[in-house]
Amino acid sequence: MKSTCTAVVAAAGLVASLVPGPSRAQDPGEREQGEGARIFADECASCHTSAGDERTPGTGLLNQLSPRAIVASLEDGVMRAEGAALSPEQRIRVAEYLARRAYVDESFPESAFCEDRGWFPLDVRTISRMGFAGDLAGTGFQPPQTAGLDAADVPRLELRWAFAFPDAGQVRTSAAVAGGHVIVGGPFGNVLALDAGTGCIRWSFEADAGVRGAVLVGEGPEGAPAAWFMDSRTNVYALDVESGNLLWRSRVGWHPASYGTGTPALHDGRLLVPISSLEVVLAGDPRYECCTSSGAVAAVDALTGETLWYHRIIPGYPEAIEPNAAGTPQWAPSGAAVWSSPTVDPRRGLVYAGTGENLNRPTTGNSDAVVALDIETGELAWSFQATSDDAFNMACTQMRFRENCPDPVGPDLDFGMAPMLVTRPDGREILIAGQKSGTVWALDPDAAGAVLWSTQVGKGSMLGGIHWGMATDGRLAYAPNADRNAVITDVNPEHERAPGLYALDLMTGEVVWSAPAPENGCEGKERCYAAISAAVTAIEGIVFAGGLDGILRAHSTMDGTVVWEFDTTEVLESSNGVPARGGAIDGPGPVVADGMLLVNSGYGTFNQMPGNLLLAFGVR
Repeated sequence: MKSTCTAVVAAAGLVASLVPGPSRAQDPGEREQGEGARIFADECASCHTSAGDERTPGTGLLNQLSPRAIVASLEDGVMRAEGAALSPEQRIRVAEYLARRAYVDESFPESAFCEDRGWFPLDVRTISRMGFAGDLAGTGFQPPQTAGLDAADVPRLELRWAFAFPDAGQVRTSAAVAGGHVIVGGPFGNVLALDAGTGCIRWSFEADAGVRGAVLVGEGPEGAPAAWFMDSRTNVYALDVESGNLLWRSRVGWHPASYGTGTPALHDGRLLVPISSLEVVLAGDPRYECCTSSGAVAAVDALTGETLWYHRIIPGYPEAIEPNAAGTPQWAPSGAAVWSSPTVDPRRGLVYAGTGENLNRPTTGNSDAVVALDIETGELAWSFQATSDDAFNMACTQMRFRENCPDPVGPDLDFGMAPMLVTRPDGREILIAGQKSGTVWALDPDAAGAVLWSTQVGKGSMLGGIHWGMATDGRLAYAPNADRNAVITDVNPEHERAPGLYALDLMTGEVVWSAPAPENGCEGKERCYAAISAAVTAIEGIVFAGGLDGILRAHSTMDGTVVWEFDTTEVLESSNGVPARGGAIDGPGPVVADGMLLVNSGYGTFNQMPGNLLLAFGVR
């Protein structure tokens, strides 16, 4: 771990503790002399300054960490490479030093479970919501028949239950709603089936690593309903949805740094699996041989777990280039991770995915791109590159140890969202994709991704621009713009930061209305940002948008007016007996299904407000 506490390694994987633990570690004087203090001082302190920055947690945030979260990050999260150099006992010691309390493997209390642990018979036709975007086309739109809510209901929404994950600092999975149940994944690998009415647990399953994407539900082996999901190590699982028992497990990413962040898409008996990479973080170590991984999309048989095809975004394999300034061997090309969920186009037989930047030079032609793959073979059909020559990794965010930072450094303006396949008012199908550059692109899927129009809604940055996802109702496209102050290379110097929600005409790209992110939502809150980074969700007449200020807002699709809002940071008690705290809303968008509105609260990554809640709303 020497000299490699690469800022965002912790920002992405070390999440803040929410509550005091049952016992304390040594007092500060003793702790300073202990092994945990020595490990931190010798190997981590040079990167984690007292204040931190947009991507790096400073000591103020580190001192709030849950020991369990730190250990999990060192074992299974983005710091697992650094953690591999430590013994299990050393991981616990440094975790206890940082958290200022003893390591305890917290679990759910007995009161969190339903009195009746049985499962209602599930007809797969009752599934009303699943996946990161909720539908194969990635539109983020719920039609009235499955939403169970209309615009008139929204002002009467009230909190029904608040489910808290023990010791968590972020909740970033999108819930599946099926047969009166809510199925979610947790940050430490627990997958839970909750009763939709009360939030009590009916069954739980422990995966090998944290779950960042959504759980999918459909017809599994022998026609029985099944649930599928991927953990951060790219293990894909199939469970019996009525019992939570494992049906099969298969690791899809073959590179040691393969990472699972998006949600697979389920179509025609196969899972389309997105693969990203931890090398963007590992490259912060000047001794690391950067870089050999590539983003990918794989097709997996949903009944058996067999990999049917594997498309590596960067064709070929890396070759040796000049060593870095520390003399470490280097490899290229690399990068172009697939962070988000694929979008399926059954009519054209294609699957679309957004890609990330290259990790070093030379760069490639399919980074920062939207790619179209043949759904049967995985072969590339076409690629649209929005930003060329973008090379970036986390060495570029450090004051020291920049040996692996590409020169010149790129702006880090990848596509972090699933492209949306939408039918616009004139009946023509188009692809809409928002980029971290703050640009919304309309592409022609019948002309190899030719640009129909593009609209700049903000300045963009490494933390967005359009970060996680948009929504569309077939009339307008709704783009949340984060515009965090994290510009690496300014490719839009003529634009000012403009965080907020934007509604664009699907025919022309014209901004029909905009709703700036309110500054007053951050009053009295630490690590709060007036920005919308999370994906948004639409129903008829309403767009739900969660802010980094922790406030969930419902905007009218007519003019952007806020018709209802709820401050999730004010929720301090849970329904399942676990101490709770709301925080920033980031990652997946809200879920609307069967008359319920579900939203995550808490996202301690990127120096944002931590939290551990899944909140369920209904009409009073």
